[in-house]
Amino acid sequence: MFREMLMGVVLGTFTGIMPGIHVNTLGEIWKGNPVTLFSMGLTHTFLDVVPTTFLGVPDEGTALSVLPAHRLAQRGRAMEVVRIALWASAMAVLLSFPLSIFYVKLATHYSPWIGRVAVGILVVLLVVFSGKNWPRTLLIIVLSGLLGLVVFSLPLTHQYYLLFTGLFGIPSVVGGIRGEAPYGEDASIRMRTTSFLVYSSLGTLVGMAASLLPAFTPSQGAVLVSFLSREERPFLVALFSINTSNFMFSFFNYLATGRVRNGIVARMPPLSWSAVHFYLVLSLSLSILILLYGEHLSLFLLRLLGRIPYAHLNGVVLLFLLILALFFDGVLGVFVLLSSALLGIFSLLIGAPRRACMGVLMVPLLVG
Repeated sequence: MFREMLMGVVLGTFTGIMPGIHVNTLGEIWKGNPVTLFSMGLTHTFLDVVPTTFLGVPDEGTALSVLPAHRLAQRGRAMEVVRIALWASAMAVLLSFPLSIFYVKLATHYSPWIGRVAVGILVVLLVVFSGKNWPRTLLIIVLSGLLGLVVFSLPLTHQYYLLFTGLFGIPSVVGGIRGEAPYGEDASIRMRTTSFLVYSSLGTLVGMAASLLPAFTPSQGAVLVSFLSREERPFLVALFSINTSNFMFSFFNYLATGRVRNGIVARMPPLSWSAVHFYLVLSLSLSILILLYGEHLSLFLLRLLGRIPYAHLNGVVLLFLLILALFFDGVLGVFVLLSSALLGIFSLLIGAPRRACMGVLMVPLLVG
């Protein structure tokens, strides 16, 4: 059992720190081993902050964190972002313990119409809170929604990678070619402890709610939090808590109902709710272990990247992302990636909020 856990930690660490390599990709290899898969998935949610912050390459769970995390990193607060992610994730794990008691009752009473109503409200809020910028916001929601409808109808195996890397990652990488490398070894968190706890709790609750809704990602949940705080640190605390709690509660949902709300969970064999106590203890052990090495590993990578010319580094990352698209889904995958990237760049040029690009998931969910 210990060996399976360590294997999951190693694999989750690899997928967490590597740009473009999603945990679901390696999860297929260890299909059927629940301890390794759970350890891999949870570890990934702690460490996917690294490519998001240092390189600007997100996955679907951290898409909206790209700009605030990258901005802090380029202002000399790179390691602070890492510490925020690690401790926000750990808090989400701790808070999931008592909430699991109530969650099992919620999960068994879920109905599909709830998801559509929630997403419909989210779209309205996106437009309303854009103020005078609402026409641009609505335009990007519609365009990204049409993109999502088309892409999800195509015979692709890694739609989420192509969409989120294109919409959020490539625009940041292209911008980084002329930018400065992230730096800052001071990891002290510059916000009050009470504020940290409040936003982590809020993020955990949003992640819990998002886990009930099919195709509702942590980044969509983060859109809700973005209405409450425009400051970078509170938003990041909430987002990284959402990311980890979404994984935890998606797993609880699977135990309670058998429904799949997560790619890693989909690769697990059938499990019963009686196993929840074992996995709660496992999640606590994993959290402690990752907190012990996560910062040291991130600092090593930050120093390593600092020795490489940042323009060259971003050029190599861009090429790597294109090669991954070609490897995953061939020429069609590259075309979808570039199309998504053009829309992401267009949204920046017209000054639309990046969260409007989440229409790529919201519109297909509304259409059904």
